[in-house]
Amino acid sequence: MSLSRQVLLDYLQQHARSDLTGLRDDAELFSSGTIDSFAMVELLAFLEEQTGARLGPEDISIDNFDTVERILAFAAARSQQK
Repeated sequence: MSLSRQVLLDYLQQHARSDLTGLRDDAELFSSGTIDSFAMVELLAFLEEQTGARLGPEDISIDNFDTVERILAFAAARSQQK
């Protein structure tokens, strides 16, 4: 199962504490504080559901989740590994 950009943006918009209208795919989400660490746990569960892959501690990195493009790339890679 793959994760589409629109599904991810809809999910992030629902869980962000700020308006993400016009969010660029390379905009920092966690580093900038746009999305907080509490949302990270929910994002991990969402990604497991969307990709069907189990995520481990080694996957939890700002490098994997700080931008929309990184999240999509990570989800695509995990979907292929299942």
